[in-house]
Amino acid sequence: MFDIKDDYLVAAKALEQLLKPMGDAKVLKKVYQANELADIDERSQVTPAAHLLYLGDTIPDTAQGGTTMQIKQTWLVVLACRLSIHESEGELVAKALRAIVGKTVTIDGQVLGPFLRVNSPIKNRFSKSHGYYPLAFTVQCRFNPNL
Repeated sequence: MFDIKDDYLVAAKALEQLLKPMGDAKVLKKVYQANELADIDERSQVTPAAHLLYLGDTIPDTAQGGTTMQIKQTWLVVLACRLSIHESEGELVAKALRAIVGKTVTIDGQVLGPFLRVNSPIKNRFSKSHGYYPLAFTVQCRFNPNL
């Protein structure tokens, strides 16, 4: 199990690594990190793009006296497409799922993952010009504040 040391949100780096081949293949133009859904602004983004949002953790009821705890972090990957340009939103979603679901990433000699798909807490959203497709994932980690 991956031990979180310096960066509690290290899973964002892992998700970026998993999505990087999609950018190299010119499927995604950019991966953004957002603090909340309202930060996703269609006027200032290039598309197709992915926005990474940390949704929080689930902590077990018993956490070994409160020191070392296994946590399950939930992350949202929101795929953004300009509807008038990108006709293959379904292909983009399928490629993103293939890039992330069940995958692991090695960071600082430790394996983080696998990333598991869960139901997204938000639905797809559409504006006049853009479509937003949220995909939610969980990943298990361990946190010890004494490390």
